[in-house]
Amino acid sequence: MPYPRLTKCMPDESRYNPFFFLHKALRFGHCRMLSALGMQDFTQEEPAEKLLIKLGQLSGLSRAAVLAEQETLGPLLESCRSDVAASTSHDHASHITALAELDSLMRAMRVAIAPRRNHAGRTIYRCYALFAAADLARMNAEETVLLAALQHDLGDAELRLAETGIFQKLSQGELDTLMRLMLPALSTAELGTLLSQLEAAVGPSLFAALVETTVQPLLSSASSAAA
Repeated sequence: MPYPRLTKCMPDESRYNPFFFLHKALRFGHCRMLSALGMQDFTQEEPAEKLLIKLGQLSGLSRAAVLAEQETLGPLLESCRSDVAASTSHDHASHITALAELDSLMRAMRVAIAPRRNHAGRTIYRCYALFAAADLARMNAEETVLLAALQHDLGDAELRLAETGIFQKLSQGELDTLMRLMLPALSTAELGTLLSQLEAAVGPSLFAALVETTVQPLLSSASSAAA
């Protein structure tokens, strides 16, 4: 299988990238989840179930993010970039199908008899690895081909509004999962920018709730660990 020319796959960093924060969080989530699935002894039912819950949350966020991107960016592309819009829509449909397969594997894991649990767990691990690899490639395509089309037709202010629109379509639970991935994935400067953008997107009341229930506990935990 040929590998891509790595230096040919970079977005235009001088322009605004509405995918940057969301994709950085999802990339971090994929790497952490793949490692956790590989380390898990699935015969230990309680920790295995906790991991499956986290996998379900990540799967739900991934599904919601793709749907939010499609609903927000699709209309921006349809009028003048129909070829890019069609390709993106096909990628998103394949993504949703793959997530449905993962959901099915998790249900099978939960009803597996004890001697079959590790086998079912290894199946989830390998299938998730395939999904994560494809999703990383999809995100890169969005940050190159799709982003180039958007940058050609839209100014940075419009791209920022598109990012805000994506965040607005996520539920509070999905935003909570997103923040738990974003905080450890971002630099301090990036986190400040993201929080400002998120507050503008979701409004002061929901933002305050996210800060109280998710952001502050995570930052306090990180500070304690560093000390």
